[in-house]
Parts: sequence; C-alpha cells; structure tokens
Amino acid sequence: MANIPPEIIEIILSKLSSKSLLRFKSVSKSWNTLISNPLFIQNHLQSSDNSPDNLFLSTDTYGTDRGFTLVEFEVGNIHSGEISVESIPNGYDRILCECNGVLLLTSIHGEFNEYDTYALWNPSTRSQMFVINRCEFNEDHEVDCGICYDQITGDFKVVIVYATKYAIYSCNNNSWTEKYLGTKFYSILGTPGAAIFVDGATYWILGVESRNISGTQLVYFDPRTDKLKILKKPEQLSDDKFHLINKASLGGRLCLYHYNYNENSIQIWIKEKGIDVGENSTHWKEFMTIGNFRVPFLWITPICFVGNKVVIQVERKKFVYYSPTEKTFQEFADIDVNCNGFIPYRNSLYFPTGVKMTTITDQQS
Repeated sequence: MANIPPEIIEIILSKLSSKSLLRFKSVSKSWNTLISNPLFIQNHLQSSDNSPDNLFLSTDTYGTDRGFTLVEFEVGNIHSGEISVESIPNGYDRILCECNGVLLLTSIHGEFNEYDTYALWNPSTRSQMFVINRCEFNEDHEVDCGICYDQITGDFKVVIVYATKYAIYSCNNNSWTEKYLGTKFYSILGTPGAAIFVDGATYWILGVESRNISGTQLVYFDPRTDKLKILKKPEQLSDDKFHLINKASLGGRLCLYHYNYNENSIQIWIKEKGIDVGENSTHWKEFMTIGNFRVPFLWITPICFVGNKVVIQVERKKFVYYSPTEKTFQEFADIDVNCNGFIPYRNSLYFPTGVKMTTITDQQS
C-alpha cells in the first residue's frame, strides 16, 4: 500500500460502502483522518449517488416489530426486504424526512406517541441521536417538519413548522431558535412527514394565507439564512381543488407533479439546480405529460429513475414504470410492500458531529 499514491487510495475508498469505511478507520491514523474528512464524506456520497442502488425505505413500521421495509427498484423487478429491527432507535417507527442519508424519525405507535420527541438516524452507519423539542412553540399545532443540511457550516438542522411560526434545532449548537412568520401556514397533505431535502434546501407543499398570497404553495427552508420562503410554481399549475400538486426528488432535482383529476392526466416539472434559482416560474422545465392515467390520485408519487424510465407508485402496493420517450407503461402485479411512502436509503457517512451520539453495533456483521 505504501507505493499507491494517496489520491488513488482516496478514489478507491470513496467507492466502498459506509459499513466498510467505518471498519477501515482503524487501519491507520491517516485512513481515519481521510475517512473522517468532511470533503471525503461529501465526495463519497456524491460517488454513491452517481451509481444509485435505487434502495428505499418504507416510512412506517405499521406497528410491527419487523422494522422498515427495504425496497430495491430494478428494470423489470421490485425486490423487498426488511431492515433489522435491532438497528432502529428504540420506540421510533415513522420516518419523517431524509437529508444526506440521515433520517428524521418520530414515534406514532410506540411509547412516545407524540411529535415533540425525535431521533436522527443513519441506517448505513447505525449512528443515532435524540432531539427533544424544548421550545415554547411545542404547545401549538405542528403543521410539518423536516431536516436540512447547511453545507457552509456543516450543521444539520431540524425545522418544525407551526401555523404562524417555526423552530430550528441546530445540531452543532445543540440549541433551538424560534422565529415568527409574517403569514399563516396549514397542512395540505395530512400528518407531518411530507418534507424532502434536495439541492441544498428542504421543501414542503403547504397551504398559505396572507395579504399577498394564498392557496397551495411550495415552501422551502434556506439553511444559509434560516428563513422559510415561497418558491414560485410553473405558471400552468392550478390550485383547483380537483388537482393534486405535490413534490418529489428525481435524479437529485426538485420536481413538481400535478394530477388533473378531471382529465386523468399527470404533468411533471423539474427545477433548475440551485437554491437561488426559481425566483420566477421560467426556471421550471416540463419533463413529461401522461394522459389517460386514471388512478386513486392521492397515491401518485414519482419515486426514481431506473435507466430511462420513471418508477411511479400508483397505489399502496402497485407500481408502474413509465418511459417518457416511448410513452409506454410497464405494469407490475401487486407486491408485498405495505407502504404509504418511501424515503431514499443512501450509502452515506454523514451525521451531526457537534453532538453526543451512539453507534449501534451491527449484530449480523
């Protein structure tokens, strides 16, 4: 190994799994320093994302002791397994949001049964920490929540949105900050847990009431300024009650999808890269339109790319592959995955570094 240039070693290590890299930290002091370096951690995740495994976790254990279901999407196939329950922070059974491989968890079936106690968990490294909402706002109704990563400061932030205010937990500082809004937010999609982190910001679809704007809006948290902002939607989108507007992440890009219940059609727009891009609606590009697509509209969710096709969940246990170029569907029989939603399972070393955490030993390794 002494004859191998350090840059080659770094490239080789960046291709390995997080579990292997944790073991290789003990090989030498220089390897431990390299693997712990924030730039290496960033490059390692980017390398993993460039060769996606298309692995996803179900967002709920549904009160069972089996853990979160792990699903892999391949061309023509869907495989499902389960994450060992020993690796899940005790009492937490709902995944709310994912950010750089770190999951924000809460409990709806277990001993807590409330949304003011959270856990951060990286299933790749089995690292975990716990967050208790100690801000004064926690007596108010929670509209939604999410997790975000500030690349400038290297800080993971938990964001809890209330009707007229929001709270931010900084993992680096182990502290809460409370801020008031100049508008009123309300939930559109039901219970908390509809946030996505993509391209440096965390996004929600929320109802907004203010003097200047109202209706269904795309709201995002900018970790650089700790502010909640509203991102303009494509001009073609309507707030009609018979239309579903939601968001997703496809290929690391923010996308909005719109289901027209009257016309049985779905349209998907993709936003240009960058948090600051999107001050006007011209920064959205229409990706595809699907006609004659009658399904229970609340279920429609684009999940990922598999080759040149898009995986779309159309019912709880039913998925289709759609080819935008050929405009064709490939349907699958119902599969044994009882899930309302999916969160990416990413090969990541990321985890908050400014707080005390524990790492669960993998009993099966």
